[in-house]
Amino acid sequence: MASETQPDVDLVFEGFDTTNGPEDSLHISEHGTAADYTDDYPRELPDMQSDEIIKEVLAKGIDLRLYSQQIEQELQELEHEQLENYEQHESALLELDSEINGCDEVLENMEKLLVNFKSTLGAINNDIQALQSDSLSMSMRLKNRVMAEKQLERVIQGVVVPPAAVRVICDGEVNEKYLESLIEVNKRIAYMRVHSKQNRKLRAFQEIQPELDRLCLRASSKIREFLLDKINDLRSLSTNAHVMQASVFVKYRFFNHFLIERHPEAAVEVRDTYIHIMRQYYLDHFEAYQRGLMRLERTVADKADVIGMEEHTGKLSLFGSAKPVVRDKTNVFNLGSRAAILDSSDSRALVLSIAGESADRYPFETLFRSYNLALADNATTEYEFIMQFFVSPKARQKITGSDMARMVFNHIFEPSVRAGELFAKAYLETTYDALGVLLCVRIISQLAGDLQRRRVPVLDSYVNAMNMLLWPRFQAILDSHIESARRLAASHRSKPKVDTQPPAIVRRYAELAASLLRLNIGYNTHVVALSLARLRTEVQAYLTRVAESSADKHAALVYLINSYDLLLTVLYENGFGEREEEVSSWKREFGSTVLAFAESELEKHFGYLKLFVVEAEQQSDIGQVSADGLGRVVAVFNGEWRAQIAAINSSIIQSFSNFRTGTEILHAVLGQLIIYYTRFHSLYDKLLARRAGSSGMPQPVGVQNVMVEIKKYRNNF
Repeated sequence: MASETQPDVDLVFEGFDTTNGPEDSLHISEHGTAADYTDDYPRELPDMQSDEIIKEVLAKGIDLRLYSQQIEQELQELEHEQLENYEQHESALLELDSEINGCDEVLENMEKLLVNFKSTLGAINNDIQALQSDSLSMSMRLKNRVMAEKQLERVIQGVVVPPAAVRVICDGEVNEKYLESLIEVNKRIAYMRVHSKQNRKLRAFQEIQPELDRLCLRASSKIREFLLDKINDLRSLSTNAHVMQASVFVKYRFFNHFLIERHPEAAVEVRDTYIHIMRQYYLDHFEAYQRGLMRLERTVADKADVIGMEEHTGKLSLFGSAKPVVRDKTNVFNLGSRAAILDSSDSRALVLSIAGESADRYPFETLFRSYNLALADNATTEYEFIMQFFVSPKARQKITGSDMARMVFNHIFEPSVRAGELFAKAYLETTYDALGVLLCVRIISQLAGDLQRRRVPVLDSYVNAMNMLLWPRFQAILDSHIESARRLAASHRSKPKVDTQPPAIVRRYAELAASLLRLNIGYNTHVVALSLARLRTEVQAYLTRVAESSADKHAALVYLINSYDLLLTVLYENGFGEREEEVSSWKREFGSTVLAFAESELEKHFGYLKLFVVEAEQQSDIGQVSADGLGRVVAVFNGEWRAQIAAINSSIIQSFSNFRTGTEILHAVLGQLIIYYTRFHSLYDKLLARRAGSSGMPQPVGVQNVMVEIKKYRNNF
């Protein structure tokens, strides 16, 4: 804005000439007169006709000069009116001018103020930029200082051992506080080992390394003495090693890990001492446990307990007669409740102090299971302890931790495992209990599965060794049973009439076979199935020899049927069906023998009928059949058929006491009778048709009448 004083306002409106009169109001050009101007009207009229006002004036016929004067007059009046109005508002205009000047001054001051403020802001902006630069510089220095402090702190914490920890390591008692201090020292040693190469020029590393080495040796010495003292406490049989392992060794396992990592020689000494002591510790305990178990054994079978043994042994009395001595051992061939040991949910071994207070005695498989449960439990506990105590996750070893644990375990348990094998071997050398041996096989199989679930692989060789002992002995015992059946068959002498009741070998074999099949459920062991097949063959051979040696063929067939029936009854009672090879095989023998018996009974009571039917059916022409023979058959049958059926029923009742078997055999015999008699009726009808009439031939009893009579005997058993 201008600061100079404004000139006075000219109150005369430019463009208005107030000095001239009306007569001078007409504008005259500098280059012509009014006359000249008026003379131009006619020439300009065509151009003005486009103006609306001129058009209107011309249309009214008004004189243009008069109209021009009138317009000029009006303009002068308007001018005077404007001047008067200006004069009336002169004071207001002067006041407005004064206010405008005042505003100019204010605006000028504001301009100066804003210019000063702008310069101040510029200075502040420069200060802010300087502060920002200083702040960035300080932040960078702080960041660098913090980083340096952290690195220095890590170095200090990694190399500096607290004085209190040093005092505890050197002079303190080995306890939990010692463990905490050792952990701190071990951290420093580990840090030095990791960072010694990149920081070997640092003075702190050079000075602290010898001190840490001496501290490590001191700690290793005290730890070695502590662990060896604790391990030597395990020498006593009264010491519970597992409790001590959990309360001391596992708690302070870091001590041994420290030795493994920092002082391997001392760690090897501790390990060898532990192996030596625990090796004898377990051996003493297991041998003592074996001796206690053997005092609880009940002998089940001896050498004479085979299926082919004689029922009676002759012993001369005072008067020279033979006195029978009956052998009665209930569990030699019958499994009974002995199999419950495989389903027992009690995983605890027998406690000798409790078991010895009672008069109960146990078969060997119970003692065998108890011993192996104790062995498996101790092996599991020991293996887990070895993995925790003797395997350091940070140790630099040539073998893996699991291999190290397996090696230590094998050194410790080798005598105990061998004692277990000798325990089983001593039993197997004298036993003839096939069921007990097979139960031991199944117990070992369960033990192997249990160890696999526990993920304890260190007794695999023991399991294999036990199987190598048990299976051959099982096979040898079954071979002795087979040989006994063979000898019994060879020693049998022919008799005029055989006893129709099943011999003792049949029940023994049936119970033994059912027991072996029960123990083979879920395993399907080929050795068991093959041995049973061989044994079945020898028993069948014995029964056949006895039957064939009898002069009474009827009694021989009854003998075979009763023997087969007893075999099948025992197998059925044990839950085995015809899908089992053992059952299906004897079932076939039973069926063929029943059919032979039915034919024998018909031969005995209706032999004439059977013979006539067979011979007549062999004739090529029915006309060749003798009518007289046919008549005799009809006459004989009509006279005695009811009595003969009753005789058959009575014979079967006397021969077979088993309701089911007797009913089945009676149905088979009478069924065969109906078949032969139906065939006879067919021959009779054909012969009658050929000869066109009965010609005095007797009428045979109807087939329906015979069937009605047979139904009377359906429920006799």
